[in-house]
Amino acid sequence: MTGRLDMSLANDVQEVARVIDSLEEFGAAHGIPAEQCLRFGLALDELITNIISYGLAGRSDGIIVLAIEQRDGILHAELGDNGPAFDPLAAETTPPAGDIESRDVGGLGLTLVKSFMDRLDYRRVDGFNRLTMEMKVKAA
Repeated sequence: MTGRLDMSLANDVQEVARVIDSLEEFGAAHGIPAEQCLRFGLALDELITNIISYGLAGRSDGIIVLAIEQRDGILHAELGDNGPAFDPLAAETTPPAGDIESRDVGGLGLTLVKSFMDRLDYRRVDGFNRLTMEMKVKAA
């Protein structure tokens, strides 16, 4: 079974909820286990929030596009934005040291994204960051 979801997102963190809702509906319609949709959604939440909060902060011309497909047993997404070049795969992902009460905020999101996905690929094409994510779909 193959399916596809295409979305254009506003440069607003409120859009994350719309993405998660759409992903849940997509997953239910295509037989993707809820746990996998949750993990995929957490990864998208982290990435989209970072794009909006850092890459496109204060910009009225920010563009974010998302395409999600399920094909051949793989949940596949391509996330694109017109922010400054940023390769999240090259970013430092060492979890912060110390206990949760005393350490700096941040540092776990990209680690989660990398641990949840079976494949990640970044490229810069025509002024857009393009991140491809893949997760093998387990039988429900």
